[in-house]
Amino acid sequence: MEHIRVSVIVPIYNTAPWLRECIESITSQKFSVPFEILLVDDGATDGSGAICDELAAQDARIQVLHQENQGLSAARNAGMDKATGDYYAFVDSDDILRPGYLQALYDACEENDAYMSICAVEDVNEDGTSSTPPAYTLPNATGRHAGRDLLNCFYSPNGTYYTVAWNKLYRADVWKLLHYPEGRLHEDDFVAHRLFWRCDRVVCLGEPLYCYRLRTGSICHTQMKPAAFDAVDGLADRYRFYVENGAERSVIDYAYAACWHRYLYLCAKVRIAPTPELVKAISKEQFLMQGLISYLPNCKQLKMTEKLSAARWAMMPAESLCPIKK
Repeated sequence: MEHIRVSVIVPIYNTAPWLRECIESITSQKFSVPFEILLVDDGATDGSGAICDELAAQDARIQVLHQENQGLSAARNAGMDKATGDYYAFVDSDDILRPGYLQALYDACEENDAYMSICAVEDVNEDGTSSTPPAYTLPNATGRHAGRDLLNCFYSPNGTYYTVAWNKLYRADVWKLLHYPEGRLHEDDFVAHRLFWRCDRVVCLGEPLYCYRLRTGSICHTQMKPAAFDAVDGLADRYRFYVENGAERSVIDYAYAACWHRYLYLCAKVRIAPTPELVKAISKEQFLMQGLISYLPNCKQLKMTEKLSAARWAMMPAESLCPIKK
């Protein structure tokens, strides 16, 4: 039996209109080593599961896992638990890979003895065509880097190049004892920093080999819900991780400021159109933010006006900050 070098993990939930194109872009990869494709049907209700079974019957490299709906994190975790490859790649089931995606990322890891490789991303229209003009998310710098030297890139304008799961190839060893937090949104915010912290060598490529489909029904375009504050929890987890592991002061400051920026941004959105559920979410989050407030005077990445606003939104009752009109 041939040794699988790469496991491509595809979590799937109600993406039937785009699923075939996505999977075809994986099966048609110009790739010189054996790889497997793990399709994780996360309780889809639109026929996606049947499409997965149909495609698996046509290609022996495809395996299908069916499970009750548990969310994106649980689907990715299920794929990793089943994976046998030396490397993992995650692909969202409505996105598209360019033909050289796997080969380029694999070669980058092998030639540099790297633990992770990353490619640039092209945002494409809902029908899969390039926008006019084309829109790319590129690295701050190409080449080989120490993972810890890239941590502050998370907060650059193109930070998603570094933080998202799906434009990367990882050594399976990097994921040892590490999984995505189940039942949470913004799952990448809980995990990305741990991955880069573990990777002594990361290769950043400038070629846009991953196509991210912009569509109105995706998670990123849905109405705000209390779970949006999961992002704050993830960023707070990142800050605490850096403190506990002795990261550089600049890394700690950027992480701390990012946590407050996200919290204040969400609070401002709630204040525009408050609901009892969203105000309750702020009240719950205030316990977390109060636990972080002691570092507020020392953070060099926050302006004084931001520090005052942070203290206000952490300490004052949410009901008075976001009064609900009756």
